[in-house]
Amino acid sequence: MKINIKKASLKDSNLLFQLRNEKEARKNSLNTNLLNLKDHNSWIKKKMRDKNNIFLIARKNSEAFGIIRYDLNNMIAHISINIAKKFRNLGYGSIALKNSEKFLKESLIIIAEVKKGNKGSLNFFKKNKYKIFSKKKHFILIKIIKR
Repeated sequence: MKINIKKASLKDSNLLFQLRNEKEARKNSLNTNLLNLKDHNSWIKKKMRDKNNIFLIARKNSEAFGIIRYDLNNMIAHISINIAKKFRNLGYGSIALKNSEKFLKESLIIIAEVKKGNKGSLNFFKKNKYKIFSKKKHFILIKIIKR
């Protein structure tokens, strides 16, 4: 199956807005608030200009189905991933995640923060070679990428 990853642009703002505000995605997000379009667009513009941010779009054929974002800070990258509901549990997210790692140019520790009740995301990251580092407030999972 062919999954393409490309850098996101402002043209992808509506897709990102829809994915972020989808009911199940919000329930499992660390920030469960419903976002308005104006605030979302301001946030997107800020992230797109941030050189310490890698914002990617995953596509199957020509249909965009998810986002992967890395927030970089020295040798650490915090990851956020959101897959459209109709594409979940089909293996597309794992392929997109693996392909997204090609955009990381140096050795890093990738950190995924997952709410304790979000078993789907916890299992997703564990399946993709992330290891549980902490279980305090949220699950903290890490993966080390060596370049």
